[in-house]
Amino acid sequence: MENEDFAALLSTAQQVLQLLLSAMEGAVETMQNINSAATRINSLLDEIEEPLRTVLPFLAQTAQQFRPNS
Repeated sequence: MENEDFAALLSTAQQVLQLLLSAMEGAVETMQNINSAATRINSLLDEIEEPLRTVLPFLAQTAQQFRPNS
């Protein structure tokens, strides 16, 4: 009976370890995807940041000209 209990315990432990490994692999894949998305977003921001800094003062000045006097 003890051997059967030990075998069941080992089987359960193996299943738990397989599930943990699967979960960790999923977490690694998720982190890689998040890192890839962050890299793409940073690249996009690098491309648009300088043009926006150049244009925004002109847009603000134009908006002020069309603002009704209070």
